[in-house]
Amino acid sequence: TKAPSSEQQAASQSKIDLEQALLLANKAVKGDIVSVGYDQEDRTVNGNYEIKIITNNNEQEVKVHANTGKVTKEEVERLVKEDLAEYKAMKQAKLTLTQAISKANQTLKGTVLEAEFETDFGKPVYKVEIGKDNQVYKIVVDSTTGNIIRSQARAADSDD
Repeated sequence: TKAPSSEQQAASQSKIDLEQALLLANKAVKGDIVSVGYDQEDRTVNGNYEIKIITNNNEQEVKVHANTGKVTKEEVERLVKEDLAEYKAMKQAKLTLTQAISKANQTLKGTVLEAEFETDFGKPVYKVEIGKDNQVYKIVVDSTTGNIIRSQARAADSDD
């Protein structure tokens, strides 16, 4: 097989999808998932999902190999004040990160590349990036209502 030219292609060729990676990570580290992203390694299919999980006011980074499902615990950082405030806002959200990913993917069936909780113009939202047809779509989901606030596309970067 030809080496994938973009992160989107690499992620779509992975044996483990983003939702499976989240389950594996949460099995290894119990806590609240605050972000996940696919990271392609040197234009190969051997990428990792980088997942951040909050547990006891610490942020644990976990990597899940996209083809083997092997979970590696990376560094742990104590949450600083701003992160704690954002985490508290996420805990108030009606939607979980997984539900927001599902909602965004219903709108646009593709390969989920990244998802995270953020405060966008003072509003608590989830930003989900989905790759489809050589485009990467950023979908912003209201964390309270589950409504899609906006969606924008850009060309998939082959140097990602």
